[in-house]
Amino acid sequence: MALFVTVGSTGFDELIRETTSPAFLDLAYEIGLKAIVYQYGSSREAFNDNIACYEGKLIDIVGYDYKPSITEDMEKSDIVISHAGAGTILQALRLKHTKLIMVVNASLMNNHQLELAEAIESQRYAVLSEPRDLLKTLKHVNSMNFTPFNDAEPDIFASIVDQQMGFD
Repeated sequence: MALFVTVGSTGFDELIRETTSPAFLDLAYEIGLKAIVYQYGSSREAFNDNIACYEGKLIDIVGYDYKPSITEDMEKSDIVISHAGAGTILQALRLKHTKLIMVVNASLMNNHQLELAEAIESQRYAVLSEPRDLLKTLKHVNSMNFTPFNDAEPDIFASIVDQQMGFD
């Protein structure tokens, strides 16, 4: 099993610190994770601080700041822990085999991610967690039943645009 942790285009030190803590990494190993990939953005220092103590232990760990696409990392993961950015959430939800844990970065723009994350969780597509609750959430995520997210239907959007523009 594999885990992907992503903070998006900014940094999210609290998320990176929590998911690189010895307690978190020990639990990750206990639930069967063999590899964790981190996209840590501008939280490189938070990543390096904790990982230095863990290198060479039980889980293969790789981290990077940014790259053109995180799609491959998501596709290889059984669990994704993500900031609650809309694009990243949608990308993860479209992967039917992946369980998504959303973590709101409350320091961004008046906590704008919370409303979206709560709506996604209310439909049982994913689970919302606080950084301090990630141990409990990770421990139970594999036993959670999520509602499959519907595939994109671009024809519906196109018909709405056509209707609004008077082309129907």
